[in-house]
Amino acid sequence: MSHWLHFVFCALFVAILTLIIWIWNRGAQRRRFNKTFPLEADPFWTTKDATFLAAIEEAYALPFGWAKRLPHQSTPMGLYLVLYPEHCIYDDCENERFLSTLKFHLKLKMPKEAEALTQTFETLAAYWQEAENSQA
Repeated sequence: MSHWLHFVFCALFVAILTLIIWIWNRGAQRRRFNKTFPLEADPFWTTKDATFLAAIEEAYALPFGWAKRLPHQSTPMGLYLVLYPEHCIYDDCENERFLSTLKFHLKLKMPKEAEALTQTFETLAAYWQEAENSQA
């Protein structure tokens, strides 16, 4: 019986340690975002960009409203590198989620994936608006 109890305590310890590391890492990403990007919204973004900005927030797990703080001249890869400077070690596939959202929304007008990650958010938002206008 004590062998099983030891196993349960070890498993519980590993789970708690994993949770602590995840919380610490999540906080580090948010601190890096706050340190890199201004606290005010970029005046470039308007209400018509709301769905595009929501897609960014969802893909990169940003709190609601934080995508408005992204400078319109920044890129998805730049955002990714701010959030995950250790990207070669830990890859949570945020870029993949963002690209799949773009592909779904833009249908056939999707730029090449490598180009999409290095294009500015302003350019991608224009593609997004164009796709929304053509669907209406």
